[in-house]
Amino acid sequence: MKRIVSLLCPLILALPGAVSAESTKWPERPVVFVQPYGPGTALDAATRFMAARLEPKWKQPIVVDHKPGANGVIGTQAVARAEPDGYTFLFTGPGHFSNEFLMESIPFDPIKDFEPVAQLATVMLVLVVPASKPFNTVDDLVAYAKAHPGKLTYSSGGVGSSQHLSAALFTDAVDIDVLHVPYKTQAQAVVDIVGGSVDFGFAALATAAPQMQAGKLKALAVTGPSRSRSLPDVPTMQEQGVKDYAFYSFNAVFAPKGTPAGIVEKVSSDLEEIAKSEDFQALLTRQGIEDTFLDAKGWANAVAEERKNWKNAAEAGKSK
Repeated sequence: MKRIVSLLCPLILALPGAVSAESTKWPERPVVFVQPYGPGTALDAATRFMAARLEPKWKQPIVVDHKPGANGVIGTQAVARAEPDGYTFLFTGPGHFSNEFLMESIPFDPIKDFEPVAQLATVMLVLVVPASKPFNTVDDLVAYAKAHPGKLTYSSGGVGSSQHLSAALFTDAVDIDVLHVPYKTQAQAVVDIVGGSVDFGFAALATAAPQMQAGKLKALAVTGPSRSRSLPDVPTMQEQGVKDYAFYSFNAVFAPKGTPAGIVEKVSSDLEEIAKSEDFQALLTRQGIEDTFLDAKGWANAVAEERKNWKNAAEAGKSK
């Protein structure tokens, strides 16, 4: 009988849904959440919110590690090369998929080198201009750009960033000639819009909101198909005549390829539990983020289509 039990135990542990040794012991040391962008974004707010609530649950410190540069390539590469032991996770945005279509090469495969963990939310952006500029509507901005081709500038958090691609799709849709000024981070891009050295830009509400509240930025439009719960008085692009324009970014989580499935499933489940909380829902409203959580399985089923969508957006960005 003992012989039979000893033979069966490995088989039982191999069954789908069986609890792995890794997941039952994990975590035994600090966990790192890598962000391949700078601080002050909607992604940063969501990442830090999750980290603060997972620390007491996991009984281990969580380090939020910013590794910005090359529109996320530097931080993403660091995670791709990390040990797949469940102690490093990537909290990222659309550059994860768009970079391969905008750059000559990237040192990782955005799907093959990662385990999908979750999609936290989707994020509409807001078109902002300096308070000192005479633009109060999208029509004002477009009319000036058409009268002064090549004179207006817009900023972004880097080539291939959601701010860049949303602007590229917009300028294509309204047929204006403007100059792209990429920065290392979205926060830096917004600072120069506030200062007036750049004429306009697209930003996550979390990044632009403080300057909007201080009266230093004007919001002309949101990029979603419907108005933001956080900015109910700001019309959409479609309301202002930019037909069929709708643009969303996303916040998602990946682990290095080969991370134990039991750990991936636990992290996904714990993230989902927090995502359903009233506090997180309130954060989404404040940040202008849409509640579109997907667990590990749902996100794994969505990544191929997401990659295709960002390929299309990247094609528009190549010429802008």
